[in-house]
Amino acid sequence: MTKDKAHRIGPIVLAPGITAREVFVFLTVTGIASTLTAFLNVMQPFVYSEVVGIGAEQQGRLAGQLMTVQQFSVILFVGLAGALSDRIGRKILLLAALLGFCISALVYPIISGVLALFVIRIFFGISSTFHTASGPAKFFDYPDNGSRGKFMALVMIWMAILAAALIGGVGAHLPGWLQAAGASAREAGTWALWLAAALGLGVAAFGALFMMNDRPAKRPEAKPGLAGFVSGFREVMAQTRGNRSFATLVVTSFVVRTDDAVIASFLALWVTIQGAREGLSTVHALEIAGVLTAIIRFMHLLVPPILGPLLDRFSRLAMYLVSIASVGAVFVCAPLVGSVSGWGIYVFAILVGTVEASQTICQQAFFGQEAPSHLRATAYSLLAIFGTVSVIGASLAAGYLFDAIGPTAPFTLIGLLHVAAVILSLAVLGLMGRGRRAAG
Repeated sequence: MTKDKAHRIGPIVLAPGITAREVFVFLTVTGIASTLTAFLNVMQPFVYSEVVGIGAEQQGRLAGQLMTVQQFSVILFVGLAGALSDRIGRKILLLAALLGFCISALVYPIISGVLALFVIRIFFGISSTFHTASGPAKFFDYPDNGSRGKFMALVMIWMAILAAALIGGVGAHLPGWLQAAGASAREAGTWALWLAAALGLGVAAFGALFMMNDRPAKRPEAKPGLAGFVSGFREVMAQTRGNRSFATLVVTSFVVRTDDAVIASFLALWVTIQGAREGLSTVHALEIAGVLTAIIRFMHLLVPPILGPLLDRFSRLAMYLVSIASVGAVFVCAPLVGSVSGWGIYVFAILVGTVEASQTICQQAFFGQEAPSHLRATAYSLLAIFGTVSVIGASLAAGYLFDAIGPTAPFTLIGLLHVAAVILSLAVLGLMGRGRRAAG
């Protein structure tokens, strides 16, 4: 009886059998995994400059190449990870992802060359596929459909609190604190990464002990092995032909990951390179980059309480398209930022955080509404594959634009891609709607 009881977290109605304790244990584990990922991205310029010794004039191109290699590994493994998540459960994959991130943080500061950077990014990419297939899938499994908007607001608030505390409050300042205590720049960065890995390992043990052993939803006609994987993807693609809302998710999947990829690869690099031109040390620039990352994550605390209830009352499709257009508008304005130590960069971070939070919560609520319930991880992985394909192209182009034009060029590129995706989505909605009326 208890298994089928619908629990609540305030106004949020949970799916039968899901308790509030399970939700918060899961949010802590996946939140630390996401925060560790963000911290590794903040520390990338440190690794380039202090560990590997890459010159500033080559770092933009290298960042683009590393992101491309990482995304290739995502393409190769995300489909398998999604199918596994629908069959063996989310918990195992989530813990495997967190362990992978911890290993990356441990190894990052002791590598000996550029080749090792590519090996780590491949490993990191594989780990991220496990996180993609396990974390978001649980976002869709846990709430009742009528509470998806409010539940995603809770998720994003919780993530923002963790990011603000661990990146803005501690992580951004940790290398500076260690250097002030007598460590060299390289030692400070090394210990900062190792401490982050230690935190991740502790949280992985916590998750192993206290997260529920989830059981995936059973498919009545599920096929075993590779045939089951393929049939799942075919079923998901069939949704695109008959459901224009799901078709919109497919079209926009080619851009909704690119903004996060550019922030991850080029925000800290922009601040570090431009900061050096303005006379800032690497440690000081990393501190600014960490604060900017925390600001972006903090906006995920302010936006969801507003949009969550609205998503449960109004058209999720319309709100999703508006959010994508907003990302495009903000990213196109990146060249307007002057100094990376002035107020303009902080305003830009606030706007980026606002529109990215809007896009994320709208996409997650809309996806949970439209995706087949028994194939959510598979569907999410399929959209991730489409998104990864565009991230590869965008990352390569962004890296060359960064070195050839300037640090803000990658952001302008992503803004234009988002605007184009909205126009194409409206065209798809119009054509499919006209075809449905003609068929009727």
